[in-house]
Amino acid sequence: MLISLARLTPEGIRFEHQYKDDEIDLSQHDFLFRRPPLVAGRITRAGVDLKVSGQMQAVLELPCDRCLAPVSIETDQPFELFYSPGEYEAGKVGETELHGRDLDFSVYESDEFELDELVLEQLELNLPSRVLCREECRGLCPQCGTDLNYEQCQCQEPVDPRWQALAELKRQSDE
Repeated sequence: MLISLARLTPEGIRFEHQYKDDEIDLSQHDFLFRRPPLVAGRITRAGVDLKVSGQMQAVLELPCDRCLAPVSIETDQPFELFYSPGEYEAGKVGETELHGRDLDFSVYESDEFELDELVLEQLELNLPSRVLCREECRGLCPQCGTDLNYEQCQCQEPVDPRWQALAELKRQSDE
């Protein structure tokens, strides 16, 4: 969703958008929407910079890190971001030194603000580091792929060749 900055008043621009299922391309992301995002907020000027603040709600579906079963995660998060006007110069190639202030800002290039990029960025940044269908999830067998939450596989646990001689001694002592 594009927001025109041409009509930005001193009070700012309020926005609210309920995304549809196929409105955002998720092909480069590891999640799907169970309930597409609802985003509401305000864009204001802070000198030449833009301050974008608001609230985002969505329900995402991600695979369990152990068994790959779908897991729903509800997110309701505030955001406050600053954007500086881009200083792109045609033909200028090279490195630019970043200062501490630069790390808190993103860049906008035109008189339109792209809300979709902000939504995807915020969703990615707020994903949990570990997604589990349940805390006691046993995962998948690494040999045959059986879901160990529902059935026991018949695979023999492979013995590391470095421990093979000790495994033989243990087997002999058990007989």
